Amino acid sequence: ALVWSSPRAPGAFAATGMEEAKRRRYDRQLRIWGEHGQARLESCKVCLLHCGPTGVETIKNLVLGGIHSFTLVDDALVTPRDLGNNFFVHESDLGKGRAAAVAAHLHELNTSVSGAFVDESVDVVVDQNPDFFAAFTVVVASRVSMKTLAKLDEACRARDVALVALDTLGLVGTVRLSRTEHRVLEAKPEETDFDLRVNKPWPALMDFARRFAPGGGIGDELTDAQRAHIPWAVTLVNVVEGLGMRDAPPSAWTADRRAAAKAAIKAAFLSRARDTPSADDAEAAATAAALGDAVLPENATEALAAARHAWKAPGAVPPSLKETLSDPKLDALETNAPSFWFLLAGLRAFLRGDGGDEASKLAALPSDAVMPLEGSIPDMTSTTEWYVELQRLYREKADADADAVLRHTRFFLRAAGASEEAVTREEARFFCRHAAHARAVRWRSVKDELAWADGAGAALAAKLADPDATVAWCAARYVVARAVDVYRETRGRYPGAPLSVEKNDAHMMRDDAGDDDDVCDVEGDTRALRSIVETTLKEIGAEAERVNGGVVESMVVEAVRCAGGEPHTVAAVLGGVGAQEVIKLVTGQFEPEAHTLVYDAAKAVTAAVL
Repeated sequence: ALVWSSPRAPGAFAATGMEEAKRRRYDRQLRIWGEHGQARLESCKVCLLHCGPTGVETIKNLVLGGIHSFTLVDDALVTPRDLGNNFFVHESDLGKGRAAAVAAHLHELNTSVSGAFVDESVDVVVDQNPDFFAAFTVVVASRVSMKTLAKLDEACRARDVALVALDTLGLVGTVRLSRTEHRVLEAKPEETDFDLRVNKPWPALMDFARRFAPGGGIGDELTDAQRAHIPWAVTLVNVVEGLGMRDAPPSAWTADRRAAAKAAIKAAFLSRARDTPSADDAEAAATAAALGDAVLPENATEALAAARHAWKAPGAVPPSLKETLSDPKLDALETNAPSFWFLLAGLRAFLRGDGGDEASKLAALPSDAVMPLEGSIPDMTSTTEWYVELQRLYREKADADADAVLRHTRFFLRAAGASEEAVTREEARFFCRHAAHARAVRWRSVKDELAWADGAGAALAAKLADPDATVAWCAARYVVARAVDVYRETRGRYPGAPLSVEKNDAHMMRDDAGDDDDVCDVEGDTRALRSIVETTLKEIGAEAERVNGGVVESMVVEAVRCAGGEPHTVAAVLGGVGAQEVIKLVTGQFEPEAHTLVYDAAKAVTAAVL
C-alpha cells in the first residue's frame, strides 16, 4: 500500500527549456551528457527494493542527479544496526518504517525530485503484483535473493523495464544489470580520432585544397604569413596527391613513403625560407638552413604531428560495428521496431553501396567500405575565413552522407509497413555522427544464471581458470556469494548470523539480533557454506582445490565472519557504480556493464565475471 508521497517542489524547474537555476545546479553533469541526456534523466522513475546502505547510496546519487521520482519498497523497521551503516536514517527514526524514514531524508537532498514509499515485503510485491513495476524506468534491487531476482527479472523484461541488482557482503560487492536489449549510440569512448579523409578526398575538398598547391588558384600568390595559416588538413591533401597516393590502402604506405610524406610537408614550407634570390638574403637563408625544422611555421608542425591521417584507413568500419551490423534482427525488421534498427539497416545498405537492392540479406560488407563522414574537424592554425570554409565542406559532406543513409532507411521503413516519417533527417544526422560505436547490449536472464543455463556455468568455470589473477579471484568471490545466497534462502539468515534469526529474513533483524545472548554457530555455518560452495563448483565443472590455489576456503571463512554485514564504505562504492549504470541505461550514453561486476574492497580490484 502506498503510504506517503512527496510532490516535486512547486515551480522547482519549468517543464520545458533549461532554466538558469537548473543550469547552475546541474552544470557539471550537463557538460558530460548534455541537455538531451539531462532531459532523459529528469523523466526517469526509479524503484528501489530494500533500503539498506547499498541501495540507498545508489538512489542518493540519482536524486542528486535530478531524476523525476523515486519509490522505495521495504517493510523493515529502523534498528540500531541501521544507524551504523545507513546515513539516511537517524536516531529519531528508531522503530519507524525504514522506507518512510529514508524517503523523507532523500527528498531533502533535491526538492525537485518527488518521492514515495511502499511499506510492503519485497517478496510479496514481486510475487503478487508484478504489474507494479511497469510504472518505472529502472528497478534497483538491493539484497534480493536470486530466486526472487529471477522472478523480478521476468517481470521487468516483460514490461521493458531495466533492472540493476546490487549487493554488498562484507568487503565484497556485486553489480548486475538485466534487460532484454539496450541500444547504445553515444558510447563516448575515451579515445577518438577525427575522420578527415585527406587520403580519400571528395571532389569539393580536393578542389579547395588545390587552390593552395603550387600552380593552384592562390598557391603562388601567398605571402609567407598567409602560407603559415593554411589549414594542415589542406597541406596533407596536397602532399598525398603530390605523392600519387590518393585512395592508396594503408598497406601501400611503407616506411619510406611515410618518410617521404613528412619530407614533402617540410619542403612545402621550407623552400621559400631557404630561397636566396639576392645577396642580401644569403645570411637569412643560411640561418634558416641551420635551424631546420625550427623555422617551420606552426601549421607545418601541426601537419607533421597529424601526418598519420595520410596513411590511416579513411572511414574504416570498426570491428564492433561490423558485429552489430551482422545482428539477425536487421534481416527481420518489424513495423514497431525501434528506429535504431532501421537506421542500422540503412547504414548497412550505405556501406554495401546498394542501389535498388537494399533488401539483399546475403551481401557482405565490402572490405573497403567507408563510413558516413562524421563531419567535425579539430582546431587548426588558420585564418578564420579558410577554417570556416573548410568546416563548411566537412559539414556539407556529412549531411549528404546522412541523407543517403536516410534514403536507405526509409526504404526499410516502407518494406516493414512503417511510416517513412518515423525517422527524421535530424535523427539520421545524429545517428551518423555516432554510428561508429552503435551497439546493442543483451544480458543473460537471471533465471538462466540461477540455473547455470545459457552457458553461464561454462563461462564462470572459464573465469575461475582465467590467467588474469584478478579475474580468477573475483570469479571465486562470486561463487562464494552465490553460495551465501543459497544458504540464506534455505536457512533464512546469513552464515555467521545469530541463530535467533533462523526463521527471519536477515534484512529484517530486530534490535536483539546483536545481543550478547545470541549464539552464532561459526563452525557449523562454515562447514555448511563450504559444502554449498563445493556443490556449486561441481555444478559448473570446477574443483575447489584447483580454484586460484585453494583460496575459496579462506573466502568461505571470511563470508561467515562478515555475517551478511553491509559496511557503508563498501556500499558507497557500489552505490556509485550502480548509479552510473542507471545513468548509462537512462541517457543511452556510454556503454553499460554487460556482465556481473565483482568488487573486492580488500584488494581494491574489480572484474567482470559472468
